Formats: sequence, structure tokens, C-alpha cells
Amino acid sequence: MVVRKLAGIALAAGVLFSVAGCSFNPNPESLQSYAPSDGVGADIVFDKVQRNESVKLRNFVVITDGSSYNLFGTVINDGVSTQQITLQLASDRSQSQTVEVAKHSTLVFNTENPTTLTLSGKPGGLVKVYVGTAAGDNWQVISVPVLDGTLSYYQNLVGTPSETPAN
Repeated sequence: MVVRKLAGIALAAGVLFSVAGCSFNPNPESLQSYAPSDGVGADIVFDKVQRNESVKLRNFVVITDGSSYNLFGTVINDGVSTQQITLQLASDRSQSQTVEVAKHSTLVFNTENPTTLTLSGKPGGLVKVYVGTAAGDNWQVISVPVLDGTLSYYQNLVGTPSETPAN
């Protein structure tokens, strides 16, 4: 009789743990932040003096055909003051570019607004870029993926874009 009670308790405990197992994980995957794209991003948050100021870098990716390299990405300033952000190659710290992003505005790096950084890397690799304020604060490193035209939606971004002929 005691064995039956213990077996019943063990069975009930097993069912309880198997049904409610996810609630024992304090960090479920569904709550983890991630970049829902091929690129990477970062948030630059400013000090207490500039409370609630931040600049967000979103979907940074390098597209190459093996000889030319284009940096694509968006810098978003949702703060109330203009910010200067510096991008610097980790492999060559002498290469840097400082951009000014007006308050409540967006700056897009693409083929029409290219970076001045001389990029390199093989498709499938990563280019490490330091990002921070022009004053040299809040430095972070982002590992920007290098992609090529293998995926159809990147084929028109590979290489130097040619001008559209005038009609």
C-alpha cells in the first residue's frame, strides 16, 4: 500500500515537472533580445547628464563582391540633441569616421551614402568595428558580418552600383 502511494506521488511529481518545466527557466529564449536580420546592432547610451539619450545602430552588414565592400546600416538618434558617433576599425585603429546624427533623425549607410572606412574580409567572416561617441566615450565593439550576393536579395547591392541611364 505504501509503495502504491509513493508511486502515485512520484508519477504526479513527474507530470508536474514535465508540464511546467519551462517556468523553471528564469531566462526563456522568447525573452532574449536578438537582431531579427542578417546584420548586427548596438545601443550607445549616454551618461546621467544626457539622461534618456541614446543612439541605436541597427542592421549593420558588409556586402562584397570580393573587390569592393559596402557598409549598410542605420544609425538612429531618438534623443533631444544632436549626437556625434564614431566608427573605427578594430584591425586598423587609424581608420575612423565620425558622423553627426541630428536629434530625432536617422542616418543610413548604403551605396548612396557610403562609409569612408576601407573595409575588407571574406564572405562569411566578421569585421570588428568599434562604435562610440566622438568624445571617446561608451565604446562598444560590434562584429559586422561580411556577406556576398549568394542570397538573391543582396545581389543588387554587390559591387559598385552603376548609374541608371537617362531616358
